[in-house]
Formats: sequence, C-alpha cells, structure tokens
Amino acid sequence: MLSKKQLNQPQVIPEMDLDKETFVEINQQSLAELLTFIDFADTQLTIGFVAVNFAEDRDNLIEILKHHPQCDEIQFEILNCADPNLRFLRDEIVRDLKEIHLEPDKKLVLIVIGLEKSIGLSGEYPPVLQDLNFVRDAFSDSVPHPILIFLPDHALTRLAKYAPDFWAWRKGVFYFKTVQSTQESAIEKTLQSERILESLDLPERQERIDLLERLLMEQSTNGRTRINILRELGVAYRSIGEVQKAEYFLQKALKLTDEGEKLAGIKAIVLHELAILYANKGDVDQAIALYNQVLEIDESIGNVQGKAATLHQLAGIYANKGDVDQAIALYNQSLEITERIGNVQGKAATLHQLAILYANKGEVDQAIALYNQSLEIEESIGNVQGKAATLHQLAGIYANKGDVDQAIALYNQSLEIQERIGNVQGKAMTLWWLGDLAEQQGEYTKAISYLQPALEILQRLKSPDAEGVRASLDRVMGNS
Repeated sequence: MLSKKQLNQPQVIPEMDLDKETFVEINQQSLAELLTFIDFADTQLTIGFVAVNFAEDRDNLIEILKHHPQCDEIQFEILNCADPNLRFLRDEIVRDLKEIHLEPDKKLVLIVIGLEKSIGLSGEYPPVLQDLNFVRDAFSDSVPHPILIFLPDHALTRLAKYAPDFWAWRKGVFYFKTVQSTQESAIEKTLQSERILESLDLPERQERIDLLERLLMEQSTNGRTRINILRELGVAYRSIGEVQKAEYFLQKALKLTDEGEKLAGIKAIVLHELAILYANKGDVDQAIALYNQVLEIDESIGNVQGKAATLHQLAGIYANKGDVDQAIALYNQSLEITERIGNVQGKAATLHQLAILYANKGEVDQAIALYNQSLEIEESIGNVQGKAATLHQLAGIYANKGDVDQAIALYNQSLEIQERIGNVQGKAMTLWWLGDLAEQQGEYTKAISYLQPALEILQRLKSPDAEGVRASLDRVMGNS
C-alpha cells in the first residue's frame, strides 16, 4: 500500500523561509504555469509532469502549492511510490484511491513522488515503464483525477523513451531550477563529507547515492566536479555491493579524465578506485595492472603521497596472494615515503598493515610493537576511526595468545569508539568477536547478546560477513 499524506491545510499563507523564497524567485514562470495547469485540470485523468531534481526542492514546491491561494479549493494527496521494485503503478494508485476521503467542494489532485526509484538510472525497459505503456488506456477509467508526477530530469527522460504512449498523454511538463543552497548542501553531504562510507548504515549510504545522482543531473559539463561525482558514485555503489553500477560510474569518470593532461591527478585517483574494485572481484592481475598505471602517473606528476597510498594498496594485494615478503617490501617503501613527507596518518595505517603480516607470520611481539606504534600516532592526531581498528586487531592477538581478559578489554574499548562515532560496520565486527569469545567461555546468553545485533547490522549492510555471524549464532543457540 502506498503511503499518503493529505496536504490540504487552512487557508493561511505563512512567511516563507529563504530557500522557498529563492525557489519561487528563480522559478516564477514555471510556478505560474503549474498553478494554471492545476486550476484548469479537468476532474478526470489529466497528467502533468513536474521536473525537479532534489527532494528538498520538491518538498518546498509542494508546500508552496498547498498554501497558495490559487489552490484553496484543491485537495492534494501525495502517493509515495519510492519502492524500487514497484511494477504496477496503476494498481497501487487504484488501491490507494479507495482509502482517500474526498473533501466536499474540492478538486482532488494526486501527486506521485518517488517513481524514479523504480525507473532507475540505467538498463533498458524498466518493468514499471513497460507496464505504464501497456495499461495506458486503463488509466482514464480507473483514475478519474488529475495527476502530477514529480520526477528528476533523468527519470523523466527515461519515461519518455521507454513509455512513449503514456508520455504522449501528458498535458503539461513543468521544469524547475535547483536552488543553489540545495546543491551546496548536497555537495557538503557527499563530496565534502568527513564521514567515510564504511562508517555509514545502509540507509545513509543510499541517501548519499541519491544525492550524488541528483548532483550529477545538475553537472552537465565535463569538469572536475562531474568526474568527482561519478567517482564518488562508483565508490558508494561498491560499498553496498553493486559492483556493476560501481564499475559503470568509475569507467565513465575515467573516460572524462582522458580529456587533458591537467586531469592526470584525478585520473590516478579514479584508476586507484577501479583497482580496489577489481581486487575485490578477485581479478588480481587487472588490479595490479591498474595500480601500476597509477604509480606511473604519480611518479610523472611528482605525487609522492599518492605513490605511498598506491604502494600500500599493492602491498595488500600481494599479501592476499600469499606473497608476504613482497607485501612487506612494498609496505616498507610506502612507510619510507610517509615518514619522509610527514604523513603521520598514512604512516599509522601502514604500520597497522605491517603488524597484521607479522602476526600472521607468528611474530607476535613484533606485531604488538607495530600496533602500539600505530596506536600512539592515532591517539596523537585524534584519528578515532584508526584507533578503534587498531584496538580491534590488538584484541585479536591477545585472544590468540590466550589472554582472553585483555582481549575482551581491548574489544570493548574499540566497541565504545565505534558506537560513539557511528561506525556500524566496525561495531558489527567487534560484536562478532566478542560473541565468539563469550562462546569460548561458555557464556552462551552473553554470546547471543553480541551476535544477534551483529547479524542484524551486517544483514542491513548486505555484507557477506553476515553468513559467518549467522553460523556462529546458530552454533551458540544450539549449545545454549
């Protein structure tokens, strides 16, 4: 069932805030045309499309309409169609109409929002548009009311392309410009955000993707901003496991970087992200080839910090291949650069990775010494995310040594930080290990209290680690 919100309010026009005033100022003509359309729309099926790229502007526009004196005799109803799996729009609207209480002496106007979710960004013939085209004629009898369909530009274009018969029934299309403050807010929440994707819950990651997609519509040029949006979209989709979409956007970003030597630096960054993607897919040779391209660019433009980061990533690939000596050599090259240029955060990260390798080699004392060096740097620079990760790894070493009390203390220190900074993925992994330790001690009820929330988080994130936690939880519940 679609959610609904009645918009009709007492006929009072409140003072508009600055964003609404600005929106009206830059869209006076479009607003006047839309108001005329609403006024003259017959009390039968009349379809109008409203092109607005950001939800904030869309909501402002709806608020403006509901308080406008020309709409005193209009009953607005919002139908929220944001289900990405929506296929039969007409059926949902018909079902929803049965629950709408019609106000006397008022004309009902339906506002459809969120349809862009099921229309999508790519791919041919979205199911919702196939059905719209097929059942077009049935709308006139089953939905005898004016409909305003709010869509961002890209979704409007796809609707016109893949549902041409339905599109042909339009009585008006109204394009609204985006308020500058809306764009700036979206950039601050995405391109300039200090919160890394791994620390965000799935709804927050999807919100970031939505904002980036809408920013992309506003950036028609092929400049750095557009490349950065495409790159961020690739990284964001990679973070939720949608590999094909991640590769699609990163490849689009890469293509734009070929337009000039001035973009060599950003090209290296895009190649770096693509290499991570291919490494995660298991295409190690392709990842190594891309990292070597990045190294070549970094050396040609003198980007020593970028070179250190790439050596760090290459080391990780060789470590995963089992070539520990090569991995240590590459990490040490990266470490030498970070020390020379004073990149203490990069140094801490590399010390952390070296500690993992020495721990895996069984050189526990060396690993602990490296972790403590990393921890000291992280504390000195206030890198709480890094500190939490290092405490987590140190806890694992003490657990393997049999010092369970020390391990639990370190895991709890890490957990406190993860909860404080909102790093849900890190929190889930730490809860998992605490659950396993509790199981080892025969404290099954406590183990369940750790493993259950860990599983819920990882399932929300669609993480492959969820299956491992589920296996642990099933085992504990079987023993309790």
